[in-house]
Amino acid sequence: MSLSKKIKNKYSYYEKKVFRAFINLVGKTKDKTTKHLFYIFRFALFSSIFVLLLNLLLRLNFLGLSEWKLGEFGDFFGGVLNPILTFLMFLGLLITIVMQKTELALARREFSRTADALAEQSESGKQQILENTFFNMLKIHNENIDSLVFNNSVLCCAINTNKADTSGRAVFGSIVSWIYEENHPEKSLENYSKFQDTENHIVGHYFRGLFQILKFINDSSCSDELKFKYARILRAQLSTNELSILFFNCICKSVDAGQFRILLIKFKMLEHMQLRKEPQLDYFTTSSSGGYTIKRQLMKYVCLEEHEDLNVESSAFGTNAVATRELY
Repeated sequence: MSLSKKIKNKYSYYEKKVFRAFINLVGKTKDKTTKHLFYIFRFALFSSIFVLLLNLLLRLNFLGLSEWKLGEFGDFFGGVLNPILTFLMFLGLLITIVMQKTELALARREFSRTADALAEQSESGKQQILENTFFNMLKIHNENIDSLVFNNSVLCCAINTNKADTSGRAVFGSIVSWIYEENHPEKSLENYSKFQDTENHIVGHYFRGLFQILKFINDSSCSDELKFKYARILRAQLSTNELSILFFNCICKSVDAGQFRILLIKFKMLEHMQLRKEPQLDYFTTSSSGGYTIKRQLMKYVCLEEHEDLNVESSAFGTNAVATRELY
């Protein structure tokens, strides 16, 4: 091996050792900042050694150029090295500033990711709470249905002409039969109003609970897509007789002032009501059990007097085939 190559290998060996010592002293970064600082340190070290050797060669008596003077040596050494070292310190300061700026940017990005993750977690938590509340309310709603009873013992003033004795969802069929008059089908709404005036205790709590569920959905902070999803889940729980009584309930002035009806329109809660157009006059049946109504009453769910700007798309009947054909 040649002498120059040996020197080069030796130099590389010691340079690596010095570099490792330098890293232990100042720390190591993910980018090339530490390596650049080491280059500055190496250049400063070589510059100092070079100036020292040059000054010694110029000042030693055996060169015959000048006499040795310690003061002049200091002036020369300091005068040459101070500007070099000052410039290198300035470069090191710039590199340090850049390094700190980079680390600060990384810290900001990490903080932003953490904040986004926390926001997403918070949103997920809110969604979970919303769903739990909704399904708990739905559970209570179904328990209310199971507790319903219609017979002579629970009626206060109404006469149970059909001798009905039902419980649960069947109660709504009994009420539909009760409000229907064969010779006066147009009186269904009037009869339901009379029923509610004296027998509100039978299904009043059921409708109040149903209203609160829709109000909870409407007032929630979730997206409209989720609101309609929950409303569809609720709508799927309603039988045809429930929808029929719900229809009369929300146009009965003694029961609803319009708030309930607005929610039925918004969420198209009557879309699956079993409407049928009767050939005589302008009557419609609201369920297979009866429950007659007229077009004027149906139109209250298409355009509310309190909200004249509502269009056909706001109909509580949605895409109901009979409503589409006869009302829109």
